This record gives sequence, structure tokens and C-alpha cells, in this order.
Amino acid sequence: MKMSPEEIERISHGTPSEIAAVITRLLEIIDQQAARIVALENRVAELERQLGQNSQNSSKPPSSDGFRKPSNSRKSGGKKGAPKGHTGHTLHLSEHPDTIILHPVTTCSHCAASLVGEPSEGYEKRQVFDLPQPRFLITEYRAEKKCCPHCRSMQQAAFPDQVNAPVQYGDSLTTWTVYLMAYQMLPLSRTCEIFTDLTGHRPSEATLLSRLDRAHTQLAPYEQTIRKRVLSSQVAHADETTLRVDKSKVWLHNLSTPNWTFQGVHEHRGSKAFDDLGLLPRYTGILVHDCNMPYFKEKYSFQHALCGAHLLRECQGIAEYDHHHWASQMKGLLQQSWRLVRSARQANRPLAPNTLTYIDSRYEAILRLGKSESQRGRKREKTGPCGRKSKSKAANLGERFRLHKEAILRFLRDDRVPFDNNQAERDLRMAKVKHKISGTFRTRQGADQFARARSFISTLRKQQLPILASLSAAIRHDFQFLADLSSNSFGHYGAAKPGQSGLSRARDVC
Repeated sequence: MKMSPEEIERISHGTPSEIAAVITRLLEIIDQQAARIVALENRVAELERQLGQNSQNSSKPPSSDGFRKPSNSRKSGGKKGAPKGHTGHTLHLSEHPDTIILHPVTTCSHCAASLVGEPSEGYEKRQVFDLPQPRFLITEYRAEKKCCPHCRSMQQAAFPDQVNAPVQYGDSLTTWTVYLMAYQMLPLSRTCEIFTDLTGHRPSEATLLSRLDRAHTQLAPYEQTIRKRVLSSQVAHADETTLRVDKSKVWLHNLSTPNWTFQGVHEHRGSKAFDDLGLLPRYTGILVHDCNMPYFKEKYSFQHALCGAHLLRECQGIAEYDHHHWASQMKGLLQQSWRLVRSARQANRPLAPNTLTYIDSRYEAILRLGKSESQRGRKREKTGPCGRKSKSKAANLGERFRLHKEAILRFLRDDRVPFDNNQAERDLRMAKVKHKISGTFRTRQGADQFARARSFISTLRKQQLPILASLSAAIRHDFQFLADLSSNSFGHYGAAKPGQSGLSRARDVC
């Protein structure tokens, strides 16, 4: 409210009631402006938080960091190269080479005498490993024809069931199509190109799609085996990520262990998807996840273990943008707790009771000290009239720590439970790679085919089985998973063997 000097002078000579009305109006304007300033400050802070989010202080993936230089917690001057115990990959001399080329000694290098007729006293061997030029192996089937001498009818032998056209591709094309598109993430057109470049024959896109559909049917029994093994596991990891099918968004759901991977596609993210996929309603073990609220519905009977890496990143975000001391202290406590647990697991012993008591008491003390602090965080402006009252990110995180303490600290008392949910995140990572390389799926059927193929191939990798040979055997219905593997091997979660813990990211942040 802008006033001219004449208006100010006139009001100053007015009655007390007129002056009081003007002052009241000015105070109302000041209050409105103060509220507007607070709203704008909150909006600026929220935008700054969004711009500053990365894989270190939020749940955003590392691929979204762009050209930001990642922080490295490793100390400089350390030993370079592979870690101790790394088996490495190198060539070894073969006892059965395909081709032997003999290089004879014909003359003496000292006196130039001829050595052609002298007997050999041995040789030194060297081997060169090389790839042959790929080509199709063409098999011709001839169905013999004969004339019956008695009834004079012409008889012909039957072709094999799988040979039903004058010229066709064999089962190996199905194997390679699944391998290239579901494992190496090649798009459909580039898969046609690579067949052309390697063999000189170009299968059509329709041919490759029919091969994927055939493999989808032939892999169905093995998916059922994976489902049973995941359901019988004591600890499983759950996560989900988005995929694009044509112009729609769908969710790729993952439920996996260190030895088994199940993935399925659904239009929804929450409990409707869980129920339709049919695994979580029947699972009774410990589920490691990132605190997606549908997992906590009372109809599910599994126990919960929350991902510590997610909590560390969220604590880091609150400490950076809200400057809350309790978040920094909670992050330090989680890091210290995981270091203690890791040392105890390396020594194959549980944590000492006094250590557990200290961590519990320190956890509660941080929540008490931070209760008032967490309520002072900036709140996102509410846009709708319905729903719960908005809370700040700090208040939401503090409430999560209070409500889910048992699930957050379950790794302290149960050596089967890891600190983070990296297992599920690693299993889903290739789906995002596929999405970036190949773009969207054309149909929902294509997304379902990819999910089943990835479930099978990821399980092969975990069990260290050859992918191409296993795919070929599965297409012939002549394959079997390693039945003697346990889904809850301690070595996958502990640190007893270098390079086998699968918790590199959690170690980096700790």
C-alpha cells in the first residue's frame, strides 16, 4: 500500500479511530507479505534441494549425476590393481589345439650347417587364440521316398517335428536372439544388422520377434522354478523401477536373492502389483526393501529390513540442505554400526550385548534430541484440499526412524540380513540400461518377454552357469539349475572373502 505525502499528512491529522484503521491495514499487509516471503523462501529452498540432489544425498541413481565429479572416500596412495584374492582372467595353454603348425630348424645359426636330416630333440610351443569367421551351419534333411512293390503306393519318410518349412532357421537363432536382445541389450534393428554382418544372412524383425515369443514360452517352466526358490529363501530383496511401453509407464518388479532373480511387469507399483504377481502374499521370510509403504500392509506376513544405504543418503540430504545436526549424528551411528557388524561377521561372532545396548540407547538419544529440530524443516506447499497435513522431509525421515527402528537395525542381530538393498538394485540396473540403449518397448508382450528372459539370465550369472549353452539347453527343455545352492549363503552378505560381499556402495559411504 503506497501512500503519497499528502495522504500521510491528512491521516496524521485525523481522528484516533481513523489512524488505528490505517495502522491495522498496514499490519495486515505486512503479515501477508511476510507469509508470501516465507512461501517464496520455501519454494527457493525446495528448488535448490532438487537441483542439488544426486546419488550421494538422495535416492537418485548414479547415472543421473551427469558430469558431476563423484566424491571418492578412498585414501590416496593405496595399492593399485585388483584386490587380494582376485582370480583374474588369463589364457592358458590348451592340451588339444585345433591346428598345429610346425616350424622346422633347417640350418645352424652358428656354422650354417644343414640340419634337415637331423632328428628333433623337442620343441617349444606357443598358442594363439582367435575367433573364426561366424557362419550358419546348414543342415539338409532328406525324406526318402519309396514305391511299395505290393500296392504300388508312394511312401515318404517323415521330417522331424521342428523341421516344417523348405528353408528355415534353427534353434540357435533363438538362443542368440535372446542373448543379444535381453542380455546385451541390443535393439531389434541392430540385432538384425549384427546377424547380417557376421553371417551374411539377415533375418527379418518379424522372425526375431517370433523367436522371442517362442523363447518366452520355453522359459516358463524355469521361471516357476525361480519363483519357488525365491519363496523358500529366508532373506529376499525387493525393488521396482519404471519402464516405458509405447507411451505408457509400467513398473518392473524385482524379487531376488544372491542366487535367484524374479522380475515381472505390472501397470501398478503397489500392493495390487504384489498380489497379481503372486509372490509377496506367500512370502514369509525377511524382505529387504527401501521403505515403499505398500510393503507394510498388514496382509503380508514377511518381516522387514530397511535399506541402510537409502537412509544414509537421505540423512546426508537433510544435513546438507536443512542443516540438522540429528541427521548427521544418525548417519554417523549407522555407519559405525555397520563397521562393527562387518568386523563381527568377519570374525564369525555376534555383536557383544553391551555394543547392542549402546547402539540402541544412542539411536533413541539422537531421535529425542532431534525431535524439535526435525519439525523445523521446510515444508512443501500443499496443492490440494484433501490428504494428510504436509510435513517437511526432515520430519518424515525422523518419523520413519521412530516407526521402523526394528527393521532399520535388524542387521545388528541377524547375520543373514545385509546392510543395504544393493542386490535388488543391481538386478534392476540392466533394465535401465536396456531402456537407454533400445528406448521404449513397443508392446506389453515385449516387456514381459524381456522380464522373463532377464530373470533366467540373471539367475544363470549368479550361479556362474554358461549363458549361451544354458539358453540352448532350456530351449530344448534339457536344462536344470544348480539344485544344491542355498539362497541365503552367509558369504554373499558377510565380508569373509574379498570381492564377494556385494556391498561396495555401502562400504564407500561408510
